Amino acid sequence: MQRRAFNLHLTLGLLAATCGVRAEGWPDKPVKFIVPFAPGSSPDQVNRMFGKELGDALGQPIVIDNRPGANGITGTILGLTSPPDGYTLISVNVGTLAINPSLFPKQKYDPLVDLIPVGLITGTMNALVVRADLPAKNVAELVALMKARPGALSMGSSGTGTTGHLSGELFKEMTGTDAVHVPFRGSAPAYTEMMAGRCDFMFDNLISAGTFVRDGRVRMLAVSGAQRSPLFPDVPTLAEAGLRGYETQSWTGLGVPKGTPPAIVAKLKQAVQQANHSAAMAAWYKQSGATAMPPMSDEQMVRFVRAEQAKWGALVKRSGASNT
Repeated sequence: MQRRAFNLHLTLGLLAATCGVRAEGWPDKPVKFIVPFAPGSSPDQVNRMFGKELGDALGQPIVIDNRPGANGITGTILGLTSPPDGYTLISVNVGTLAINPSLFPKQKYDPLVDLIPVGLITGTMNALVVRADLPAKNVAELVALMKARPGALSMGSSGTGTTGHLSGELFKEMTGTDAVHVPFRGSAPAYTEMMAGRCDFMFDNLISAGTFVRDGRVRMLAVSGAQRSPLFPDVPTLAEAGLRGYETQSWTGLGVPKGTPPAIVAKLKQAVQQANHSAAMAAWYKQSGATAMPPMSDEQMVRFVRAEQAKWGALVKRSGASNT
């Protein structure tokens, strides 16, 4: 019996020592970064740019693995069921951590139980854009047009339950207007319909909206942030346009499966901050209109996510949005 106990303790000690060595030497091979959204999407653009800098900080290549589906749930579950050895990272965002728990109440994971949040990366406001020939040059004129033609205008989005969709629902709620919501599979097809005159307006994140605004294919009436965007200083915030208290923001971050060794998580946290404040990321933030999210402790990040869940969950409930 004593020999068995000795052997068990010896085995556990060897396992602990092995894990310690693996954590200390991590990473010694390429790291997979699951992005649960389609190639070319805004989350994909952010993570490809960030992934390059993160790889430089860690000294190993970061391999982007796009796994779109079910508002990010498909790729997220794949990441959460991967070995917790530090070689699988998971891109998380406002959708997968804060909106989906209300939109998909039966989803098979709890983001604050099954995932270790490593840190937040980017934040970006949404833009209210309209088709180029819509007879509304500002927010007041759009609201007047919607009230004159209740339910006649169409509001596109990159999908049900996205921040673009819910930002539009908040807009309708605060202005007492109505419009037909038309969800698309991403913002690209929504812009195609808008430029063809078959979609009247939508909310989209500034990263993708800016491209279409600059070349005149759509017009931007307002932004959803607390302050104006430096890229479009003449465009007012929705609060400035008369919707006092209106503010929405999209954000992205990084997570790893539960059980990832603390030493690896700590090293990854340092690398995330180094990558996110590199010269290349600073230049990208300036060009894209996104911003670097501030560093947060574990407790601060959990509080932030819970507050976001409450905020977006209430809007999901009030809007009647559902993917069940």
